[in-house]
Amino acid sequence: METITLQPLQHRGKECIGIYCTPNATLNTCMQKNGGAKWSRTHSCWWMPCAQVNYQVFVKALTGKAILQTDALKKYLAAKKKNKPVLPLAYPGKPVAVPQVKKAPEPAPALSVKPTPALCNQNKDALQQFTQLLVLKAYSPSTIKTYRNEFMQLLQILKTRCIEDLTVADLKRYMVYAIETKGISENTAHSRLNALKFYFEQVLGREKFFWEIPRPKKPILLPKLLNETEIKRLFNALANKKHKAMLFTAYSAGLRVSEIVNLKMADIDSKRMQLFIARAKGKKDRYVNLSPVLLDILR
Repeated sequence: METITLQPLQHRGKECIGIYCTPNATLNTCMQKNGGAKWSRTHSCWWMPCAQVNYQVFVKALTGKAILQTDALKKYLAAKKKNKPVLPLAYPGKPVAVPQVKKAPEPAPALSVKPTPALCNQNKDALQQFTQLLVLKAYSPSTIKTYRNEFMQLLQILKTRCIEDLTVADLKRYMVYAIETKGISENTAHSRLNALKFYFEQVLGREKFFWEIPRPKKPILLPKLLNETEIKRLFNALANKKHKAMLFTAYSAGLRVSEIVNLKMADIDSKRMQLFIARAKGKKDRYVNLSPVLLDILR
């Protein structure tokens, strides 16, 4: 039987419960439907709100289907209830499996773990200037969040060392450390380099030198396409007409989720058989074809 470990997690500035287990399609579906679990690419784990209702529904649904390891979560909640210092809510990656023994061998107290070191004043100013310029340049909230998170990864490692003092050689060593030790993906490496490039070239106004730092080659992945039978089963499984219309619009017109939810009646041009997509990714407007079948479904 699969073992699922529940641990405290700080996600998007909120107190959550991190759910760690080996990928399993059956368990993944069960976790999504019960307790409102969602996947976090940042922490490489499932998560749900740290609320009693979510926890109870989750435990009830997984009883008999998996072994729940909740020692770390219970210790955290007990220490929090007694107003004692607790573990910092950060568990990147999958935790080390807890051995199944009758008696735990002298568990290391949660209080002994050191919190994430605070930034020095110079790096705090650097972070403020970095975020401020992103806002002034009208970057999207999603891009600001991504860049700020990637920038913070370096600042936390530097501790008291000022980021302005870093050289090209320092940044190369850091990227090697992030790829080999931290195991970041090629896409994350590109995002991190973009964030650092923005700081040194846009905020500090340095000469362009990031061409000296090689970028990892991104994998070229083929899309996974559904056959006609699978598509038919997918749409027939939806009873809600609104949900079916949204899904068919995404499939037929190739829209992103954010583009679907922002679609307005005025954007549907039945005369020219086009959909107007306003301020999509990159703040660019575009038109996409409107099929007769999709028009009937929308009507």
